[in-house]
Amino acid sequence: MSLDPWVALEAQRRRRHWRNWPWGWVALALGLLTWVAFGYMVLLGAAGMRMPGDGAAPRWQATMFNVSLCAAAVMYAGSAASAVLGWRLHRARRAAGLAALLLAVPTLLLAWAILAQL
Repeated sequence: MSLDPWVALEAQRRRRHWRNWPWGWVALALGLLTWVAFGYMVLLGAAGMRMPGDGAAPRWQATMFNVSLCAAAVMYAGSAASAVLGWRLHRARRAAGLAALLLAVPTLLLAWAILAQL
């Protein structure tokens, strides 16, 4: 470590900062993982329609459904934030746009389900 302020400034400039991360690709990966979590929730819901067996399976399915729902919500929020960062910082803009399209479908489905209840 040098005591020269110009050397310290140059080292700080070269450091990898969060603005240089590929946010579009992060958003796309989180968007795909969100879809995987939603698919797992659908499989658990379909498995819950069968004849009941012992008491442990429905409890386990309900627990895993809740865990998958929470994981999907966290990944959805992370993907949305990463897509905005990728678009605004010009870091993999096409991937950020694709991630935004991936996230628009569950948003529209959720809005449709809420509006159908009114």
